[in-house]
Amino acid sequence: MVEQILTADGRLDRAFAALADGTRRDMLARLRQGSLSISELAAPVPMSFAGVAKHVDVLERAGLVRKVRSPEDGRVLRLELEDATLREAAEWIAYHRAFWDDKLEQLKAFMEAEETDAAVHRKNRKKNQS
Repeated sequence: MVEQILTADGRLDRAFAALADGTRRDMLARLRQGSLSISELAAPVPMSFAGVAKHVDVLERAGLVRKVRSPEDGRVLRLELEDATLREAAEWIAYHRAFWDDKLEQLKAFMEAEETDAAVHRKNRKKNQS
């Protein structure tokens, strides 16, 4: 169980680190339209092919993309989205967001109760002073 958690934490660390870069997020957005070769992915990016390949390696190690052989030409590698890691990251965010939403709702209720109590206390003080 502990090993499974450590493995999941490592995957999330790599995924969030990969997603921290805008170029890699743009690449993922382009891959939503379908698989692309590294050359196709590199075409609109103002950097060297080697630079694009490094970004692709980061995305692949993070489990966000996978390389598959093109069915048309087995020599060409195409990139596809790997959604399991993104789903895991989204679930992690949703879990923690729900926790903080709940805490903020509790704080809001507490503050509203305090304001109501203070207003009642001020009103009672004015009555007692009259």
